[in-house]
Amino acid sequence: MEARNWIGIVIILFGVILQPIGWMYTQWVTIVSFVFIFIGVFIFATQKYIEKSEEAEFNSSGSSGPAMPGDVHGHSGWADGGRSESSDFGGGDGGGGD
Repeated sequence: MEARNWIGIVIILFGVILQPIGWMYTQWVTIVSFVFIFIGVFIFATQKYIEKSEEAEFNSSGSSGPAMPGDVHGHSGWADGGRSESSDFGGGDGGGGD
């Protein structure tokens, strides 16, 4: 995780710790704790959004083809139409008949 995520988590925890203090003593501490929780969640969520948008930008870097090339060395047999050399039966002229 990045520093921004940790900062968001620390602010959220600080707001959560202030909650019972606000309930026991003064109303304004409760309001401040909700503000800290909101700011922490906002910081944490925007960092996740930034990471997601950077990942999407990286994945769509102008290449319209597949991400991984298919069969580079022709091992699947599709280059030969699915036939291998060992499946040549007879070796004739290719025509059927008598």
